[in-house]
Amino acid sequence: MNLIDAIHQHALARPEAPAIVTPKGRLSWRHFDQRVWSMAQRLHGAGIRAHDRIGLTTISPLNHLIASTALARIGAAHIALTPSDGPELRADIQRRLCLSRVLCDHEDLGGGPNALVLPRTEALDLSVAEHERIRCDDPEAPWLILQSSGTTGHPKFAMLTQREAIERYRRYRPLFNCGPQDVFWPASRLDFVVAKQRSLFSMLAGATLCLSTGLAMSPELVAFLEETGVTLACGTPSHLHALIDMGVPMPTLRVFEARSAVISERLRRDFRARISDALHIVYATNEGETLTLATPLQLSQQPDTVGRPVAPIELQIVDSTGTPLPVGQTGEIRVRGPGIVTSYLDHPEATARSFREGWFHPGDLGYLSESGDLFLQGRMDDMMIFDGMNIYPAEIEQALSAHPAVREVAAFALRHQKFQDIPAAAVTLREPVGEADLIVFAQARMGLRHPRRVFVLEAFPRNAMGKILKRTLREQVLSPHTSAGGQGSGERELNVWGRAHRAGHPRTD
Repeated sequence: MNLIDAIHQHALARPEAPAIVTPKGRLSWRHFDQRVWSMAQRLHGAGIRAHDRIGLTTISPLNHLIASTALARIGAAHIALTPSDGPELRADIQRRLCLSRVLCDHEDLGGGPNALVLPRTEALDLSVAEHERIRCDDPEAPWLILQSSGTTGHPKFAMLTQREAIERYRRYRPLFNCGPQDVFWPASRLDFVVAKQRSLFSMLAGATLCLSTGLAMSPELVAFLEETGVTLACGTPSHLHALIDMGVPMPTLRVFEARSAVISERLRRDFRARISDALHIVYATNEGETLTLATPLQLSQQPDTVGRPVAPIELQIVDSTGTPLPVGQTGEIRVRGPGIVTSYLDHPEATARSFREGWFHPGDLGYLSESGDLFLQGRMDDMMIFDGMNIYPAEIEQALSAHPAVREVAAFALRHQKFQDIPAAAVTLREPVGEADLIVFAQARMGLRHPRRVFVLEAFPRNAMGKILKRTLREQVLSPHTSAGGQGSGERELNVWGRAHRAGHPRTD
């Protein structure tokens, strides 16, 4: 079978029902299906075949959706080359992945000698014979080239086959009982893997896709979503913050799936109180898609959890030897199950680190509660060892996010030749508060594990999906606050902290 066969079936069963809604109008299932077939015919005529690797650079979300769906019908893999990344980055990815063509919806987007401006397609009713000539039914044909977030260095890439994508869809379908009665809104652009997968999976289930093309995050957008009757949505912490700031409730929502970055308990409470109590928290990776889910009931019973593993995913917490750890003990997260990729493209070292003995290791730390709920404790690379004491970023972030003046918080280590890691954090604020007050606030909740510095920033450096770039953040705060070699008054001050720690008397000033 082909990944998108269900779209053709919806077009046959419900031809005039809305498949896509935008601020400019609606597109029926019949017209959407016909436009996808027509695009697939044109791309096939341009020489694109199953197993080809294609870059896709578009300005229009609808163009992106039609082209990516047409490529799935042919059996060609594609990766989004986001226009905002700039021509040099797009060209570098094109070289690394050996892309045979780059499709774009505007000639100014470039793409080199193998660029192809997407042809303008009509909603043509092609014959069954033409369908069969174009359509790929190889389940091992590729669909999507996945890209890591790139928060810890150069991005890695993995190939997701149509079979693996179908396995992910089967995992997704029962989570929210998505169906023809639903209208799904992807808050992120379709360039992003999360938004693209959720949009396609919702359409495979028969839901209408709501594309808020041309509308910024504003009350006008919320009014459009309510008018459209959006029932399902997927977004990041930045979308939660923006919706909370507007303060306009979304009564039609039955699920808002929040993912792609750590979501503090304070942010969860604010969203549920001001926007919708239908908040669901997901822990996911591009390599594995949804791994755990926390429902509103679980969120009310287990603050800070990211939920329980979704069937049929297996999840374990293990030590450095791969031995499973008991309940409540923090260790490395590993997962396995259908729909999880098994290697990276042309990167054997990263493959060996992340894919071991049939398990995928996302590089995250966490622990499981007695009820089986997962609690994230940060990235393995971000764990701090302060004078022999392990401190997890999540501990600091949870403590500081409870302060009423704190909007966002990110914890990280400041390297030190004597104490190894000095726990620190950066915050953005809702209202003014001093560093000393924040340190005392955290110390009251954490004791000796509290952060020794708290930097107040206007905004955090982020990647395109809204994840905080902690390496960049650390460099940003170090530049004006430390001297080369860590000597001088800063060194003397840290020595005072070290003596207080060893004496068992935490510093209070």
